[in-house]
Amino acid sequence: MKDLPTRPAARILAVALAIPVVLLVLASLPWLPERAPVPPRVVATARGAGPLRAGVAEVRFALPPGAPIGGFARLSYRSEGVPGPVGARALVLEEPGCKVALVSLEILLVPEALEAEVASRLSDLGLSGVVVAATHTHAGPGGYVRNFVFERIGTGPYDPRVREAIVSAAVEAVQQAAGALVPARLATVRSAADDLARSRSGGLEDAPLTVVRVVHADGRPLAELTVFAAHATLLGQRNRVISGDWPGRFVQGGTHGVRVFFQGAIGDQSTEGPSAGSPRGFANVLSWRVDALPFVAPDAAPPLAYAAVEVGLPTNAVGGAPPLFRAAARNLAARAFPGTARVEAIRLGRVLLVAVPAEPVSAVAATWRTTLPTGSAVVSLANGYLGYVEEASRMANGRGETRLTYYGPDLAATLGAAVQAAAEAADRARVTALPPR
Repeated sequence: MKDLPTRPAARILAVALAIPVVLLVLASLPWLPERAPVPPRVVATARGAGPLRAGVAEVRFALPPGAPIGGFARLSYRSEGVPGPVGARALVLEEPGCKVALVSLEILLVPEALEAEVASRLSDLGLSGVVVAATHTHAGPGGYVRNFVFERIGTGPYDPRVREAIVSAAVEAVQQAAGALVPARLATVRSAADDLARSRSGGLEDAPLTVVRVVHADGRPLAELTVFAAHATLLGQRNRVISGDWPGRFVQGGTHGVRVFFQGAIGDQSTEGPSAGSPRGFANVLSWRVDALPFVAPDAAPPLAYAAVEVGLPTNAVGGAPPLFRAAARNLAARAFPGTARVEAIRLGRVLLVAVPAEPVSAVAATWRTTLPTGSAVVSLANGYLGYVEEASRMANGRGETRLTYYGPDLAATLGAAVQAAAEAADRARVTALPPR
């Protein structure tokens, strides 16, 4: 018969077992009060009064050797091989009274601090607004987020050299675009590409396709902005080569000027179709679909407006945390995620883009669009990151993308109110000042 533990050893064992329990209890105490609802507040508006001028530019990231690869949680974030041509693309549109920059970065997500730094470095350009959004490639450069949570679940260890490379490319792209403004005309079209995307969690099947084409005054192609939603994950977690995945291939194609790509309501959307297993194949199919769209005659003085709204966010609630650890996770998440967010609306002719710092599922975005003007499109992953936005009814049962949410079931309605407020502010904005030429 084995000897029973001695009394001192038993005490040590009891203390060792008790410590995690005590720490969990302490971490689960209601240290933080519930956030009171804060309604949306308009913080900026601008409206142009034709004629339109536009400029576009693309700048590659000057990544340091051995830059980490982001996109998936990994044991090692080390990249291999020669990085693909990932970078920043910027479209600047200006009319007297309004000047906006639309920036697409080939990275996983755009932290609020990164966007703020980009905007700060562009303060001398007289921009009414800057929208910086991610293509959401899961093979892009990592290491640019200084956040304990994100460094471990998607972007890898922080490297200031990578962050500077991304910020510098974004700033240079906008500067080049703003320095190359020429008289231009703009045309828009909205269609659907339901056969190219699917809901990976059994949600609404809805894949809007929005395209804005900008041409020189004489009709020559200048730029093309596309909004479409499907996760850029075709290269998979085993891939170690930095790449733009299928959006990277898509922006390199086309015959209508420099392509700029924004993700739509991407929360539950994955690629679909016979070419969905190949980044190049899927990019080609989407490119053909865009090239075939019928456009009306471009407008030399289209409506151009911008509005920004700030809104208070609900109390944190980490959807992926087990019930026993939810209170502790909430306390920890309060330090990792912001308490306010900014939503922006940009009127481009007949199209209204509404940019949110999150990943709304298709059904949530469809609900938001019922309160918006015809021709509205939701842009995800812009100027911050709040995680996924799932329907409250599905979250009640832990379904859909609940495990990837950070703010609980009230986030959809909270952001929805801000989306509506931003859209209304953009379309109510008046010309208040004419910037110097």
